[in-house]
Amino acid sequence: MENNSMIKRLTRRMSVIGYCLMVMSMVSCIDTVILPYDKTVDEDFWKSKSDVQQMVYGAYNSMLNSAVIERLIVWGDMRSDELMPVTTVSLNVDIQEDLVEINTGNTQPDNRYATWSALYSVINNCNIILSRAADVMLEDPNYTQGDYLADCSQMIALRSLCYFTLVKVFRDVPYTTEAFMNSSQNMSIAQSNPDSVLTACIKDLEEAEANSVLASAYADWRRVGTFTRDGIDALLADIYLWRGSMNRDAADYQKAVYYCDKVIESKKQQHQKGMGEIEESEYPLANGQNMFSTLFALQNAEESIFELQFPGYSGSSSDVRNNIAVCNYFNFTRNNTPYLQAPNFFKFGDTSNKSVFKTGTSVNDYRALTYTYAPNGEEMYVRKYVGTNDIRSASAGQESKSVIRAATPYAQNYMFYRLSDVMLMKAEALTAMAADENDINLQVAFNLVREVNARSKINPATDSLRWAGLRNQVDGAVDNKKIDMELMVLAERLREFAFEGKRWYDLMRYNFRNTSVPVDYKSTLAEQAARGVSYVNNYDNMLTLMVRKFSAGDAVKAKMRTEPKLYMPIPEADIKICPQLHQNPVYDSSSNFGKNN
Repeated sequence: MENNSMIKRLTRRMSVIGYCLMVMSMVSCIDTVILPYDKTVDEDFWKSKSDVQQMVYGAYNSMLNSAVIERLIVWGDMRSDELMPVTTVSLNVDIQEDLVEINTGNTQPDNRYATWSALYSVINNCNIILSRAADVMLEDPNYTQGDYLADCSQMIALRSLCYFTLVKVFRDVPYTTEAFMNSSQNMSIAQSNPDSVLTACIKDLEEAEANSVLASAYADWRRVGTFTRDGIDALLADIYLWRGSMNRDAADYQKAVYYCDKVIESKKQQHQKGMGEIEESEYPLANGQNMFSTLFALQNAEESIFELQFPGYSGSSSDVRNNIAVCNYFNFTRNNTPYLQAPNFFKFGDTSNKSVFKTGTSVNDYRALTYTYAPNGEEMYVRKYVGTNDIRSASAGQESKSVIRAATPYAQNYMFYRLSDVMLMKAEALTAMAADENDINLQVAFNLVREVNARSKINPATDSLRWAGLRNQVDGAVDNKKIDMELMVLAERLREFAFEGKRWYDLMRYNFRNTSVPVDYKSTLAEQAARGVSYVNNYDNMLTLMVRKFSAGDAVKAKMRTEPKLYMPIPEADIKICPQLHQNPVYDSSSNFGKNN
């Protein structure tokens, strides 16, 4: 394996342009990346309201790049216990090798997924709009101050989402709000510590929120296909929850709850009662029988908050964008076999201690039928983002793929936030805030988890969620309500958001709340290495969850014992070009720590 990896590194063409070259390349091809095809000279653009609108939609469009989506899948799903590489894929051996590297804890700095240029391209597109849109108000009286502020709020949110993702994946990242539009600009930027990046994002988002458009202002795809106030509030809640978990800061948890409540209340006010709704629920969630088709087949559901629009902004059949990344990584039909598959503990009939959907003595959950399928009774494949209909019953305890999306065009949106996500973020924050196991916050958190769980039960009366129902998720008995509640939220998030790019980050928050000492989030790893400090050891129970997809995971667990191994390496090509960048020490072959860890 080591020899193969060496050969691959020596012979494979560099998979990504360095950050510095990336921004220079964007200068020369801005017209083909974000500007309309008939506008190639920047000075001839930025004249009208419609010019800005096209640029804003173009920025969202740059998120549809396959390089972005495939990394969201690998970064957020495959590194966790959710997904594994399919080892029979032969169409692209390099991709298979890189996925196996990550899956087994052997990630190399030249791994194709250890690249960030696709997200920095989106960031630069946002920065260009934020730097130039104000000039249009002087050119076009129809482009008002209100229009400008609303556009800026969206671009700030999209930029912040990208930076937040980069921090979760790489930890220490270059941060800039400058737009790079010509090669004479200084494009060598040092990494910032993650706390400072997130603090800057929070400041921007809280200012932008006041100028954002309400979701209720739209009756079309823009309600969930652009960053409305609901989307910005959901992102703020997510960042505060993350930063609170890193710094163990009660004030951050409280802010997360505050923004969750804003979204929940907004969703209640927008709700129009419909057929098949859960009568007893105070939250506007679709019934479990219809949830899958509503969210992932029809798309842009009422309970959705923000999802990338692959069907196209105009909604016309001629404006369909192909979500080739999801198709390649999940869909069984495109190349006969997808790149990724789910572990067997996602099976509907699985009642082992590892079972994802077991909440009592049985599996009684619509999500177990609709999220995965077993084409031959053994291997499990992803059905979410693939299937186009609900499955109401299982035959012989096995899932069916039933009706699935055609390979071309693959017009499947990619989900970022929905109401149940916000509800469970609130439950997680309340649990973390609880002073002891008798804190009322735990009961409120439990009620939120139960609401999300109940909507997916096939027969709630015989299989209800219980306080002690999830003690088998990690080794050892749990007899503390706060610990039990934390595990319950974690397990419900896996059931609800499997394959939506969230699980690895859920595990990381769980880890950092429970390490023996807090991580130093206000220093970069390079600064810590220079001081000679010891890196924080990861929480053993989190590592146990992470490796449970393996038949024998001790070797992988041993490789992931300290904080720096939870992140991807800084792109190797970028370090060679930008002298201010520092490699994550555990991937740096020049350091003793890197060699021995």
